[in-house]
Amino acid sequence: MNLPTLSPLGKKLLLSGLAVAVAALSVTAALDGLAERTPLSRLEGDASAYYDGAVKKALATYAVARMLNAAISAVQGTELAVSPAGMGLRLSVGEVLDPINDLIERFSWVMLLSTVSLGIQSVLMEIGAWIGFRVLVSAAMLLLLLGLWIPRAGGAGMGSPAVRLLAVAVVVRFCIPVVGVTSGALYDTFLAERYTRSTENLEVIRGKVRMPIVRPGGEEGRDGGLLDELRRKYEGTREALNVQARLEALRDTVEEGIDHITSLMIVFLLQTIVLPLVVLWGLVKLAKALFRLPARPTGGREPAPA
Repeated sequence: MNLPTLSPLGKKLLLSGLAVAVAALSVTAALDGLAERTPLSRLEGDASAYYDGAVKKALATYAVARMLNAAISAVQGTELAVSPAGMGLRLSVGEVLDPINDLIERFSWVMLLSTVSLGIQSVLMEIGAWIGFRVLVSAAMLLLLLGLWIPRAGGAGMGSPAVRLLAVAVVVRFCIPVVGVTSGALYDTFLAERYTRSTENLEVIRGKVRMPIVRPGGEEGRDGGLLDELRRKYEGTREALNVQARLEALRDTVEEGIDHITSLMIVFLLQTIVLPLVVLWGLVKLAKALFRLPARPTGGREPAPA
């Protein structure tokens, strides 16, 4: 059976009706409802789950850093008083803990920046959903109508402004979800193991940052014979060696903590700032390429050279 062939006017009327229908669907958010029934809805769901999980992970890591900072502050002002060979000596724990304490302050700012970045991306995903379909698709349908009835407005071919804007609308609609899903995949592949290892080690390091105050022997001021004097000097020397060993162990713990904090800073800066910016840059390049598509000539002949 032969299908009836539409006249040029009939084609224009049909396309105009479709454009009006699509514009109405986009304005009333019905187009979003239709998109949720397509595989693209899974992309948005995965992105939403990624952002929720990343924010929780950032807040949990921030809490670990603050608890480590509290443990350091509790012992940072401690001075270890010892009496090696009968000579008074005070050793400050704060000098050992100062480097990691300063780094934790900077790490707190990195975690705050990462959390804000994730929150902004999550909000932009909602804004992109509104702008992509409700604004850009409606504008694309308006351009399509103009191109159908006013050929000088750009036509309705594959390279027309309406088709380009429609493609850009899809990019904007799913831009941030693509950023989220891509960042999540890269994190799971390259950064997850580093994050888990560093976080667990920071918990262990927080337990190691414990240095009781070593008080000088209470018998030092008492009179005694030569044997008592020698015993006090021996005890003081042994105490000093013990304190120095503890300080060396604490210094090693601090260096280990600095390594793990630096590793976490790298993880979160890559995950929440660098990778999203790289993916976003690629999508922007794609959108620019869509705008630069050459328009197809509407007539049957090639345009004359200038």
